[in-house]
Amino acid sequence: MKSKERIILQKLNSYILDVLQYVQGYTFEQFMADKKTVSACAFTVSQMGELAKYISDETQERYPDIPWRSIRGMRNRIVHDYENIDLAVLWGTITASLPELQKQIEHILLHQTQDSELLSRDEDEDHER
Repeated sequence: MKSKERIILQKLNSYILDVLQYVQGYTFEQFMADKKTVSACAFTVSQMGELAKYISDETQERYPDIPWRSIRGMRNRIVHDYENIDLAVLWGTITASLPELQKQIEHILLHQTQDSELLSRDEDEDHER
């Protein structure tokens, strides 16, 4: 994975944590009544979709369990039809999909870090010989 994609995944992870913090302790009714939180969540989720566009086909194929197309699709729905966002869908995405996505991204980042460390150790050992 390219370092640019690793940075994108780190940003995605950060955005997910932001959104989850925005709605922490909220019910759906409280969420719907809080325009600032709805706007913050919608904006952040749309940013996630924008970032997902820069993940290569190769990386997307390597991690097919991540709904790359849906992430980009949610961004398009928010950006192109903000006034008609289905808040139930946005809430479902935030409360059901984002926690799972966050676990998946953290798993990828952890394995990428471990793989990088192994490669560096192998290179160091080769260099010492």
